[in-house]
Amino acid sequence: MNRTMKLITVSALAALVAIGTGCIIEDTGVEIVLKDTYCMTFEESHQSATFVTPRTIDLAEKLDEALADNDLEREDVVRGAMIVATYEVTDPPSHDWTLTGAITVERTDIVDGPETVIDYASQSLMDAYGAPVFADLNEAGVNLINDAIDDYIAGQNPVLLFKVVNSACSPTPTSENQLVFDWEACVFYYAVVAETLAVPDPFPGSD
Repeated sequence: MNRTMKLITVSALAALVAIGTGCIIEDTGVEIVLKDTYCMTFEESHQSATFVTPRTIDLAEKLDEALADNDLEREDVVRGAMIVATYEVTDPPSHDWTLTGAITVERTDIVDGPETVIDYASQSLMDAYGAPVFADLNEAGVNLINDAIDDYIAGQNPVLLFKVVNSACSPTPTSENQLVFDWEACVFYYAVVAETLAVPDPFPGSD
């Protein structure tokens, strides 16, 4: 996973200006944004143009790990949401293929979904090799993921099942000409955590 943290609050900037004075005015609440990416590898080997490839993600476990890497806990999270998604061919086939289909998502800890989260149409595998393609997102699938993040913040442990559901392929795979390749789908999301920052007095001894 790739993780970066950014401080995005005006009150934090005021505190940075005052650092080094040694006197404290008050504790000020700030918000820290944790941006995280989770990627799933789909290994494809098919003799048909239509196929389904599943991948299960324990969202609660992945979010716990991301927060722990930054010395944070679930209770620190105020809100979160999916930002964007990409897909990329990581191990190309022997020749180019064009695929059409979708990636769906559903909850397995409760009954919710499946919903389409990513659509791909007439996608050349060679065009997607070596560089991420920003996915066309479907609102219903994004909402399901965002609801799962909200449930995680509320104390639940959501598990997501993603499926590549391919509906068309050109040329058509056969037993003699199989479709074999690996690709990676990545979901980018953020979580906002609340922190308390001690703000130094920029004018000590002025009282």
